[in-house]
Amino acid sequence: MKKKLFLFVIFSFLLISIPQMSLSAPLEPFKIPKLSRAPKIDGVLDNPLWEQEALKIEDFVQYTPKENGAPSEKTVAYIGYNRKNLYIAFRSFEKDPKKIRATITNRDNIIDDDWVAVFLDAYNEKRRAFTFIINPLGVQMDLIRTEEGGNEMMDESWDTAFFSDGKIDDQGYTVEMAIPFKSIRFPNKEEKIWGLLLARNIARNGEIVSWPVISKSIPGLLCQECEINIQGEVEKGKNFELMPIFTSLKKKEEDIDYQPGMNFKWGISSDITMDLTVNPDFSHIEADAPQIDINRRYALYYPEKRPFFLEGMEIFQFPQIEMVYTRRIIEPLGGAKLTGKVGRFTYGLLSAYDTSPTESLWEVHNGGVSGDDNALFNVFRMKTDVFKESYVGFCLADKEIDGSYNRVVGVDGQLKFNNRFFLSFQAIGSKTKYDEEETDIAPAVYADFSYFSKNWTGGLYWMSMHPEFEASSGFINRVDYKTLGTYTSFRFYPEKKYLNQVQLGFNGGMRYGYFDQTLQDQWARAYLHLRFNEFSMMDISFESEIERYGGEDFSLNNLSLNGETNLIKWLYFGFYFGTGHMIYYDPDDPFRGWSNTYEVYMNLKPSKRLQVSLSFSKQTFWEERGGEQVYDFNVLRARTTYQLSKTLSLRAIVDYDHFNEEIYGSFLVSWILRPGTVFFLGADNNFLKKELGDYRQTNYSVFIKFSYWWRM
Repeated sequence: MKKKLFLFVIFSFLLISIPQMSLSAPLEPFKIPKLSRAPKIDGVLDNPLWEQEALKIEDFVQYTPKENGAPSEKTVAYIGYNRKNLYIAFRSFEKDPKKIRATITNRDNIIDDDWVAVFLDAYNEKRRAFTFIINPLGVQMDLIRTEEGGNEMMDESWDTAFFSDGKIDDQGYTVEMAIPFKSIRFPNKEEKIWGLLLARNIARNGEIVSWPVISKSIPGLLCQECEINIQGEVEKGKNFELMPIFTSLKKKEEDIDYQPGMNFKWGISSDITMDLTVNPDFSHIEADAPQIDINRRYALYYPEKRPFFLEGMEIFQFPQIEMVYTRRIIEPLGGAKLTGKVGRFTYGLLSAYDTSPTESLWEVHNGGVSGDDNALFNVFRMKTDVFKESYVGFCLADKEIDGSYNRVVGVDGQLKFNNRFFLSFQAIGSKTKYDEEETDIAPAVYADFSYFSKNWTGGLYWMSMHPEFEASSGFINRVDYKTLGTYTSFRFYPEKKYLNQVQLGFNGGMRYGYFDQTLQDQWARAYLHLRFNEFSMMDISFESEIERYGGEDFSLNNLSLNGETNLIKWLYFGFYFGTGHMIYYDPDDPFRGWSNTYEVYMNLKPSKRLQVSLSFSKQTFWEERGGEQVYDFNVLRARTTYQLSKTLSLRAIVDYDHFNEEIYGSFLVSWILRPGTVFFLGADNNFLKKELGDYRQTNYSVFIKFSYWWRM
């Protein structure tokens, strides 16, 4: 096994030396004009610069529901630049402006609105793009879109500083934006050939129009972008950013805790960035949404929310095995990060010193463990572009704690051939020392080969985890198995107003013990996916499986139904229902029972400034269908936000956990001028039901956070 792993690593690194190959002759890039002066960003498209000097784009076409169809409304875009900024404006015509959907809300919360979007691929990779989305009132959303190995991901945690405004008028709405070159990364070259894709969402129709034309026969959007040429000199990186932070926290029966901190960013060049932090603020402004955490075989996954770790984390993504899970780092005293891309090489170096490390995923959400030990985390990541729209990567993750350590090293890659075939792989080895015991190198391997066409997708994958494999810096729920699986799906596009896509899929697989070859699990699943428009869908699935637990095999059958819709202007609604067999994971006496799971979530918008979100989760478990009830878990979350202005908001959250008889309440005043310049004042309360039936306060906290983003 070690010999095969070694040969696999050697083969992967040989690919690094292979030059990139173009599979098709690119069109001539569009030249972006340099503007004679900077337009005022006020959302009013009355500056003659746009018509007289900017590049004008008006041949938008439908992407959905009808591919390459005529848009129901006309859209015009304008692009220009000067030394400091890239300027983009939209005129979005609308026959009935009263039907435009637009809310005044916090950043990154406008996906249900009408909007325009800019996908800016500054490295011309065809795999990653800085994405800027603006609603008709100028509210911003920014994210990084990544497309690798046939998978698409929208990372909304990325935030940067740019300027925008929008106005609704009798013709529709207009949007203007200025994207500072200092706010994005790009190659340090004189001539800048970037990728660009523009889009508009007409929410009431579920219609998306784009420039250029996007074909559903080709997986991904970014590989179909147009190229633009910015020839003049622009401001490049080499800027310093300081972010002093002050937090104050008062808990019940504790003294006030004052915590100053500092974040420092140095743009070494336009494509290399260093981040340093000292005593950073890692308090969560919003607590993790409650999940069903009873009768769990594996630990729950909680997403990262902390700014220092979020920035640049797209570099630390992997095809399948998650080697880096930064919520393992609970209370860092300080941290450093170096990220960038030079030529074909993308790299990231992350280091953090944690004063409250965890040794188990079950402890992550509970805030670490008590003790005097501290941990040092070091992660090095490198990716190199090969062929076209493909990469091969290397990663080393190391955790050191009081003489013990866990070191994980591996290679991975995602290769794309002819826009149809995809190969994703990882080959990893770990070595762990705990006190005086030390393991040999324990391997983990993943490989997935798939084919894509407009109407059919199919694939085969393999995954194995050695019993002693461990990734203390990552998220690994299970070891000691080998898995072989397959999947296929068929897609049809009716291109109707309320039915865009019908997909029928099947997948199945088997999991065996790593050494003893004992059958651990086998499964077969069929599903039907109906997409009514781009943001409304419904899934129906049936799964039959055998799961081995506690030395017994349990036969399980489950049916599930879930869906979501935003067809109503003031309401987003989603639901999930699952019913079928379930194991009661008692290590001493497991048994097969029957479970029903319900989830309902909705977001109501009574006005442009007010949003009320409600979610309810319920899981009931019986010894058998119609038998004695074992437990009934219910949890409710209500979240209300009122936006006084684009920068100032009030928010209240109430969580009710019926099973544990707990109530959590939170109130927050937020002022967000731009990413990094914020002020928060909040209060949290926890209540627990007592024996007499009344609820008593078990804890409370009052906190203040202030940070100021200063760019030099």
